Amino acid sequence: MDKQRPGITVNINGHPRPFTIRRPSEGNQPDEPSGHRPEDRPSADSANDRQPVGHYQVRSFQVSSRQTDENQKTGRQIGEQKMEKQALDTAKEEEAAALEEEDGRIISISEAVQKKKKTGQIRRSWRLPPHAKSLFLAAAIAAVVGMAFGMTMLRLIPKEKAEPSPAAEAMTELAEAGTATGGERAEGVMPRPFSVAVIQAGVYSDTKAAARAAESIEAAGVPVVIAGQKPAALYIAVGADKEGLRAVNDKYRKAVSSTYVKELSFANETKERQLDIVQKGEALYERMAALSAALLAGKDASEEEWQELSKAYGSLEKSEATNNKTVQKYAEALKQAYLALAAYKENEEEALLGKAQQQLLEALSVYMELVPLRS
Repeated sequence: MDKQRPGITVNINGHPRPFTIRRPSEGNQPDEPSGHRPEDRPSADSANDRQPVGHYQVRSFQVSSRQTDENQKTGRQIGEQKMEKQALDTAKEEEAAALEEEDGRIISISEAVQKKKKTGQIRRSWRLPPHAKSLFLAAAIAAVVGMAFGMTMLRLIPKEKAEPSPAAEAMTELAEAGTATGGERAEGVMPRPFSVAVIQAGVYSDTKAAARAAESIEAAGVPVVIAGQKPAALYIAVGADKEGLRAVNDKYRKAVSSTYVKELSFANETKERQLDIVQKGEALYERMAALSAALLAGKDASEEEWQELSKAYGSLEKSEATNNKTVQKYAEALKQAYLALAAYKENEEEALLGKAQQQLLEALSVYMELVPLRS
């Protein structure tokens, strides 16, 4: 039997202990090595193999420890690899979810290529054939030619006058009635107050007495007109206001002894004042009375005043005509007064101013027949 190697130690539960072998005596049970468990004793197989018992036990224990350590290490590595793989998979899933939320559905390259091919096939399938353009062009030309021919035939064929339906006639009558009502309302608008200033040369009981007094005034070269009947007044000048006639009154006192300036105001609530020609005549009358009185007083008229006078006369010329004889006489007197003033602008003869004043006085006498004085 081989000799046992001295100084052999065994790690038991992490503590090194000396290894000894006690040989059993005959008829007695072998004692347990101190500090060893029964499973640590050498078996009979070890003895039969003729190997040192202590060497076998140490080598077997070292191999087992080494395998255990390697198994533990391998297990840890496998566990760590699994954890890393799980973490990597989780990160990839989170990244894919974020990309899907941001960009929508992500498709692979092969899917994109297939989709593009399908789209191209669809687009190519909807292309018009080469001869379609020529067909469309021919159809457009035929439509244009047909429309031109139809329009020409419609112009050549005389149109028959269609008889209006009862509904159309009723609508026409309503429209005409509405137009007439609108005209009446326009005429029904209350005109502004109208007033002028005159130089009065006396009041007489009747027109005969007034006519006898007027002869001497006419002989002195002063315009005069009889206004009214009983009583009848004599007017020798007219102006827009009293102030404008004061200088004219001083000029006429040499020929007419008894004169004074007064204002005439006319009533608003009259049908005749609502006529268009009468209202435009009033505007023209005021301008001509003011301008002629200023010229008689020795004042000059500006170009702007002449232009305004021309515009007022043009408005009277465009006014609606009327069948009223008195209104026609009033408008004719206004026209003659304007022509006299226009002639004075060219020649500057004082006799033309007297003629203009005479026509204005006659227009005033006619106007007083249409519109009474305000009481």
